[in-house]
Parts: sequence; structure tokens; C-alpha cells
Amino acid sequence: MSGFPVPKQAPPGLSSFLSGEPWKEWQKSGLVFDIPDLPSSIRYLRNKPESCRLFISGTEPGTADSPPQGMNVRLFSTLSSAKEFHEKIVAKNLGASSAHLKPFVDEELMAVCLPFPGDEEIPQLRRIFEPNRFRRLIEPMLGAISYDQWRLQRSLTRHKLIAYKPGRRAVLQTKLKLRNLQEDLKIRKLLHLKIENRKSITQSKNLALSISNATEGCNHFKTPRFVGTSPAMNIFGHEWIDGKHPDFGAERSTELIENTAKAINEFHQIPLELTTHSPPQVLVMEVDILIEDLSRLLPEVRFNLLTLANRLKKKLPTLSLHSSVLAHGDLHQKQILSDDKDLYLLDFDRAGRGYACFDLANLMEDLISSGVSEAVVTHLLDSYQSVTPQKISEGEINLGRSLACLRKAFEPFRSLSPTWPDELTSAVDRCLRLLEGLKDE
Repeated sequence: MSGFPVPKQAPPGLSSFLSGEPWKEWQKSGLVFDIPDLPSSIRYLRNKPESCRLFISGTEPGTADSPPQGMNVRLFSTLSSAKEFHEKIVAKNLGASSAHLKPFVDEELMAVCLPFPGDEEIPQLRRIFEPNRFRRLIEPMLGAISYDQWRLQRSLTRHKLIAYKPGRRAVLQTKLKLRNLQEDLKIRKLLHLKIENRKSITQSKNLALSISNATEGCNHFKTPRFVGTSPAMNIFGHEWIDGKHPDFGAERSTELIENTAKAINEFHQIPLELTTHSPPQVLVMEVDILIEDLSRLLPEVRFNLLTLANRLKKKLPTLSLHSSVLAHGDLHQKQILSDDKDLYLLDFDRAGRGYACFDLANLMEDLISSGVSEAVVTHLLDSYQSVTPQKISEGEINLGRSLACLRKAFEPFRSLSPTWPDELTSAVDRCLRLLEGLKDE
């Protein structure tokens, strides 16, 4: 991939890897699968000075006993670290689920490749593609269906990888068909499965169940129905909703915007006590981490980043004066779905007691970054303000938008934009402009 500026503190093999040549050589040697081109196949990129993690997605979906094509790639700063990691994954037999590809180390690139679903932090992920184990794992999510009367048709099982953060979680769209053993009846199930590491799975499962129950009677939106957990408690599922992400930039989006504002406000007013989001004091620490990571990525903007950090840390403590709501925690366009008649809010992994301004600000900045006009964003905010009992001040919104913009500053790099340094610089400038003129409240 020519023309992509590689950060100075990236592992030395990253530039060579992104050229695409190593992958072509690996493919010729039968070590990896064929892909149309490398940039469009990279689904995950996280860079740290000591190592860089990438996930390369193939074109073939998964079946009952074969996972979707994918390859975890780790680029290290030292050969000894690469060899040590390779020895560890081989010892743990993490490549056993892939019938054709095996883990390998490229010493010249100091890279280790591990075929999906091998993941040392999510070992349960492999069980999805072991038919006998999957049959037991999925049974609690089938409701009244019992294997005494129904047979899971293995040959018709399909898994599509929707999202994957190596070491954290994987999300699958799973299609199942079951045949009745006594009558000529068949049932089709479409599920949204989440498989997480052991550190987060219990909290995520309890949160998903609580949100599903608390939103069951809402008037302005729905959430996918929680269907259960696996016996090992590493996997839980929701019904899969067939719908589309709404187009907020469409000419006739006024009703959509107003309905979305009503849905967000209704969610905020649910009297559900959950874990509290980071208080202002902890948000200050998050800002320091974000600033440090961005400074390593692009040292040239360090001065502006430090200026931004000082302004944010001065304003964030003022949030403690405001009431909390049930906040989504990661609200953006992809978390909103609509079918022919209903609006759905999705993915509550980060939900908790928090500040309404952050949900609104996050969605507003996401809309702006996708090309939606400021007028539409303003209409969303005005629509929310017209129905909420707790008005949000301009200062809160701009503070939230600045923080949301800062969090999104990594995205151009992670999406391999060749202009990511300029985009990161522009994002920092935008954060500063949003904070200009804020009064102490």
C-alpha cells in the first residue's frame, strides 16, 4: 500500500506489510488465503510501539464446521517477542480450528499470523465451529425448542462475522435451521451471537439482559430480544433484526430525526440502576491517555494536543453538577436500525448511568463526520430538547462533542486513510474550536 504514512513508533515491519508484498508471498506458499487486495481486507488495526495488531478478513463465510476466513496478524518490534508469542500460541494449540491454515512466524517481518478463530484471550470462540459443542452451546438460546423433538440441520448452519476486536469480542450473525422429528415442520432462526473474553463476559451478559428487560415496553423504540446464554457463559445471543441503518442525510429526514430524538430521550429516562460511567475525575485520566496515544501517533501535533487536554480537563469537572441518565455510551448511526415500522437501538455494551450530553454529542459528531449537515445535527438536538425534562446546555453539548471528536481522531489511521496525519490535525483543531468561548457553568 504505497503512500500510507506509517507512524514513527510503529513496529518496523508495518510499512512492508502494508505494501501487500508479504501477503502475496505468504499466499503463494499456501500460508494464507487469497484476498482481492490488502487495504480493503483489513478490518482491525491497533498500533502500539511494542506490537501492532491487525485482522485480515477473507471472502468465504463460515459453516457449521469451518470458520469464516480470517487471519490475526501481530507485528512485533523484536524478533524474540515474535518467536515467544508464536511458541505460546502453538503450545496452546490455538490453530487447531483451521483445517487448512496453521499459525506461522515470519522472522524477517517479525510477524506472527494466527488463523481465525484462534484467539488466546477468547478461547471459547473456537467452540462455535465444532458442531457437537455448538449444538450444546446454542440450545439454551432456542427457547421452547428441544432436541428431543427437533434436529439442528448442521449442513444449513451459517456464520457471518459481523465485528471482531481481537482479544475482546466477536459478533456473529448465525443462521440456523431445525427440522421436527415427528412432523414435516422446519424452523429458521437468525441470531446475533457475542463471544467475549472471560474478563468482560459476565458484565456484558448481565447488562444485555437488563437492557432487554427494561426496554420491553418502550413506546418510541425497541431493542433486540435477549435469547439466552451458553452453559459455559462465554456466549450470549439476541434475536437478529432485519432492517436498515437510517439515512439521516436524506432530503425528507425530518420525521426520522424527531423520532430518533424521542427514542434517545425515552431511553435516557428509564429508571434502571446500572454501573456508573466514568466520573469526571476518571474522564480526565482518559483524556491524558488519549492525548499520549495521539502524540505518539503524530508527534507534530503534541503542542495542540496538550493545549486541548488542559482545556478539557478544566471543563470536565463541571459535569458533576448535572444529573445522570441511563446512557447508551457508544451512540452512533450504526447503533440505530429501522424496519418497516419500528426504530431499534442496538449494542448496549457500554450502557450505564452517565451524561445525556455524551450520547447526543457522540451521535452528532458521527453524523458530521459522515457528511450530514450541521443544520440536521442542530435539528436533532432541538428535537431532543423539546421532549426531554432535563435540558442540556450549549456548554455541555460542545464539551461532549469535543471529547467525541477526540475519541474519533484515531479513525482515519485505523481505516488506512493516506491522509490520516492531516485528518488527525484537523480533528484536534475542531476539538479546540468546539471548546472556544465555553463559560464556566
